Amino acid sequence: MKQILVYGFSNNPGGIETYLLNLLTLLKGQIQFDFVSDFGDVAHRDILENAGSRIYFIPPKGKGLWAHLKAFRKILKEHQEYEYIYFNILDAGAALTQLVPFFMGRKVITHSHNGGTDKPRLHKICKPLLKITKGKKAACSALAAKYMFGNTKNVTIIPNAIDANKFTFDKEARKAKRAELGVDDKQCVICHIGRLTYQKNPFGMLDIFKTVLQKLPDAVLVSIGTGDIDDEVKEYAKKSDIYENTLFLGKRNDIPELLSAADVFFLPSFYEGLPIVAIEAQAAGLHLVLSDTITKETDITGNIKFLSLDEDKETWAEALIEAAGKEREISVMHRISEAEYNTSCAEKTTKKLIELFGGVTGRNI
Repeated sequence: MKQILVYGFSNNPGGIETYLLNLLTLLKGQIQFDFVSDFGDVAHRDILENAGSRIYFIPPKGKGLWAHLKAFRKILKEHQEYEYIYFNILDAGAALTQLVPFFMGRKVITHSHNGGTDKPRLHKICKPLLKITKGKKAACSALAAKYMFGNTKNVTIIPNAIDANKFTFDKEARKAKRAELGVDDKQCVICHIGRLTYQKNPFGMLDIFKTVLQKLPDAVLVSIGTGDIDDEVKEYAKKSDIYENTLFLGKRNDIPELLSAADVFFLPSFYEGLPIVAIEAQAAGLHLVLSDTITKETDITGNIKFLSLDEDKETWAEALIEAAGKEREISVMHRISEAEYNTSCAEKTTKKLIELFGGVTGRNI
């Protein structure tokens, strides 16, 4: 069985991590995926280890670039079985790390998962290095491809497929989860899933929600995820006098149930690649309100309203209230499957991945 070493799995259960977990399911029994991380730990470590994946750790670049590159080189030198090194990245900063396998004669695959960055200078400096490795290119969307590679030429677009059936609306789960959260059935629940970082525009999210409360005083904002500005965001909610109506739930493993409990999904990000959480929300039958910085490729069901971040808070608030008042659409699964976003029937995506990885036969050691 072919063995591939994957770079890009962090300690945060975000979009890349969800994609890679789903990748294990799609290609189970065909390709063995192992992981190298420059974080102190990885999210879903138990799932990876139960799947038989090996996990290697190297120092982060921030602790010293040479130590980072040297540790990566040592792993590759000791493990000749990895013909392909599969980089899943948010910006071009990882190009420096890619040079290690390239100069050791390994094949590099670069998979772009974002359409912007909060490190624009680093991205601009390192972007030319991506051309040196001359490896295969992939992206989660055309937007992410253009951002990382300049265009979509010779870039394989891989849909961020999910196990969509897990997210099917569950009436009983809705009732139980709302009771757990202390929310009654008449209250409007606005759901946001994403790291609390600059990219996700959390302060703008809270400003819009404050305007919603002027119209629906008992509305509740459910924020799922953590990030490097957790404390600042929570403090901002307190100063804005909306903290009592905002539930900061942190990292969760009950996303399907929380989406069943919600009335509308909200993502006012400054940039994204193609957010998996938006696919999950659509699978749950929700209507969504997203910023128009997010690629229109996200809209699989026709239940998404895109708004400019230049629109005033009142426009956003009205859109959220209108979307929350719409009837949840239950029969969306066929559209998600036809668009190749359901892992249970993603034959085309599986074929794309196998071709990306050069087939399923491993190298002879």
